[in-house]
Amino acid sequence: MRLTRMTEDDVALAVSAWNETLVHNRITEQKFRRILLQDSNYEPEAVRLARSDDDSIVGLAACVVRRKVEGKDGGGREEEFGRGYLKAFYVAEHADRLLAARALLEAAESYCVAAGKRELYVTQYTGPFFFPGIDVRYQRLLEILVAHGYRDTRTIEDVAVDLRGASINTRLEQARERAGAGVELLTWRPDLLPEMRRFVEEGNERQWFPVGWESRWTRERERSFVLRKSREIIGWADYHAGHPRAGFGPTLVLPRERGRGYGALLLLECMRRARDEGSQTMSAGWANTGFYVACGWHVSRRFAVLVKEL
Repeated sequence: MRLTRMTEDDVALAVSAWNETLVHNRITEQKFRRILLQDSNYEPEAVRLARSDDDSIVGLAACVVRRKVEGKDGGGREEEFGRGYLKAFYVAEHADRLLAARALLEAAESYCVAAGKRELYVTQYTGPFFFPGIDVRYQRLLEILVAHGYRDTRTIEDVAVDLRGASINTRLEQARERAGAGVELLTWRPDLLPEMRRFVEEGNERQWFPVGWESRWTRERERSFVLRKSREIIGWADYHAGHPRAGFGPTLVLPRERGRGYGALLLLECMRRARDEGSQTMSAGWANTGFYVACGWHVSRRFAVLVKEL
């Protein structure tokens, strides 16, 4: 077994080995390239492949770090600057699995230490990510990480809903009544940009609004919505149409305006519109589970977030 850097010629084989191993997270080459290779924080030396004696790929470890607080993606935070992220990791079932895992993890840790990082997270990376942690169904993979000194720190959940039986209209009417007549639900239009700047500054969620975010908001966005009260934006949500499945998020309500049903109003309006466009189900990742369950959703996946002090 040996480690190598990944080249363009390795992509197809790396994805094939991924799909044989991470059976709950199968991907396409296009997605692999978009999330890993096209990440603005990507560095070729941060990706290592484990190869068997016949040169087949039996494992992968892909790290990412931000060299400055904001990173090249503009989404980093001061309190996260000491972190490196293991955004992709797998080892195939074979005789040298433990050896391959140890070598890949040690290479990832050395890379992060050299970059001045004090912790390595698996994963909780707020840039382009494959998954927020390790799916808890990969029990053997979790055991390998724990044996190598990683601590299980929290569980992140994905949620989903069947739009065909979610009582959307009734729930939406109740949410509108709770919000009150003084709250407007608006489809995004560019003339709202000055108000949106104030919302983004107060909301302080850089992973959704990195440096330069305004350039993507200078045109109409038919699947982006804002809540406005007294001509001030207090909430926002996006959704993505799909057949049969749509996606919800990101979403944000200003902290000072929470607890008044505004988030539910945004969510339910997106559910209604996705259903009317022909979507049968909707999903959301990295979820505030209780919020979604109150609107008729259920937990669909769980991910363990692990960390190691370097």
